[in-house]
Amino acid sequence: MSGLTRSRQWLDKRPYVLAALISLILIIWMLSGGEQHTETQATEEPVTEITPKVKVQRFSAELVDNTVELYGRTEPDRVTTIKAEVAGKILNVHAQRGAFVKQGQVIATIDMNDLKSRLAQAKALLAQRELNYQGVQSLQKEGYQGRLQLSTAEAELADVKAQIAALEIAIDNTQVTAPFDGVLNTRYVEQGDYVKVGDQIAMLADLQPIVVTGYATEHQISQLMVGQSANIELLNHPAAQGKIRYIASVADQKTNTFKVEVAVDNSQGQWRAGQSGTLQIALNKTPAIKVSPALLALDEQGNIGIKTVENEHVVFSEINIVKSESDGIWLSGLGENADIIVLGQGFVRGGDKVDPVMAESE
Repeated sequence: MSGLTRSRQWLDKRPYVLAALISLILIIWMLSGGEQHTETQATEEPVTEITPKVKVQRFSAELVDNTVELYGRTEPDRVTTIKAEVAGKILNVHAQRGAFVKQGQVIATIDMNDLKSRLAQAKALLAQRELNYQGVQSLQKEGYQGRLQLSTAEAELADVKAQIAALEIAIDNTQVTAPFDGVLNTRYVEQGDYVKVGDQIAMLADLQPIVVTGYATEHQISQLMVGQSANIELLNHPAAQGKIRYIASVADQKTNTFKVEVAVDNSQGQWRAGQSGTLQIALNKTPAIKVSPALLALDEQGNIGIKTVENEHVVFSEINIVKSESDGIWLSGLGENADIIVLGQGFVRGGDKVDPVMAESE
């Protein structure tokens, strides 16, 4: 038997050896092919990265008035609700709703009822007690009356004087008058109505000056002070000027804003309470660049800013809005000059390399 035949017989009895040998050959072949593939990839040329183009325009800063703009609402300088101080029937009403009344002008008259007769009775009692007091005083000096009797006579005299004073005040209060100049915005009674003490008669509003109220944020309030001038713009009214007369020291708990009041001359009565408008309070001049609001962008943290180009790289710059106008907004924080991306800013981020194309070149 030849050696080849014996080897085949030996392998037939041990098939696992043949399987291991075939597996080893396959592994060696795969490894040699992977190395060849790796070497082929290494020899390939690297992919060329494309630099995005963006359209850039150069903007220059100008000195503009830095302003604080608040949304405001007109309010009366003061408001009061006039109430009845005596009970009785309304005999007459003397002022119509919406009429301008002067301080002390009679608005309504309340029936006196028996106030006059009670006053006459009290005055007669006063004369009697004055005589009694004088008599007791004379007897006390002569030693016929003690100090107790004198004190009683004094108390009775003082009591009747107090009654007379109260009745005279009640009679005066039957004439319901205006406590200050203003507009009789509402009248709650008509002739013939019966009122009790404390019932509402009328609501009076003082509109000179008119007060425009706005609410400033924590950042804005630090730039404001009493006495600063403010421009006021209301719908269907010419612009007017006023001065800050009050700044709240405690913020509103719900909105965390501070109340600001601006007093405006309203001697002509052209402004009414309850109108909406804007307050523009001028501060110091500051360099700012005017751009379209469409150029504003947000970074990954949500900060608002502008994307510019410096040394062929995108720079995200946070900004402050100085003031807004109908055709654009003024921004500070960009320096004296800035190359702002005006086209393509939505496709690049801060730090990206770009190929800037100046708008003037096109």
